[in-house]
Amino acid sequence: MRKTLLAALAVLGCAGMAFAQAPVPLDDAALSQVSGADGVGFAIHLSLNDPTLPNPSTDSRISMGFTVDGQTNYVVVKNLHGVVDMGMVNVSAHPRPDGGGDYLAIGLPGTVKYTNFGYDSLSVQTNPLAPVSGNLGSASINGTLSMQGELRMWAK
Repeated sequence: MRKTLLAALAVLGCAGMAFAQAPVPLDDAALSQVSGADGVGFAIHLSLNDPTLPNPSTDSRISMGFTVDGQTNYVVVKNLHGVVDMGMVNVSAHPRPDGGGDYLAIGLPGTVKYTNFGYDSLSVQTNPLAPVSGNLGSASINGTLSMQGELRMWAK
């Protein structure tokens, strides 16, 4: 009996899809009346230079160069690593209250969790590829950050 009921429901579902209307292109006026509810939401899991993977990187670097009075120095961050997990980030479009168009709202994630996120050393040197010449410290962050609010962007 159960199999017959499931088969009948499947046939009815397929028949309903067969009678569905084909997609219709919308002009700008009709498209502006379409509501997307809450926008698009996504979660992020970012893993950088995971030391538990085979053949982990032991000398990855990020460097930023600054020239002052003709001398270029580099800030070098060595072995940026760790895991960052962000809860739901929401992106949606809304009409501006002043009627001047729309704005893009990026909702901040409710929580951000850091696991062994940091770097091995931070230095300032003239050659970004040379061995690390000095150590201005290291950092390792473990914990959870709670946030609320949104970032709003619009055209001028």
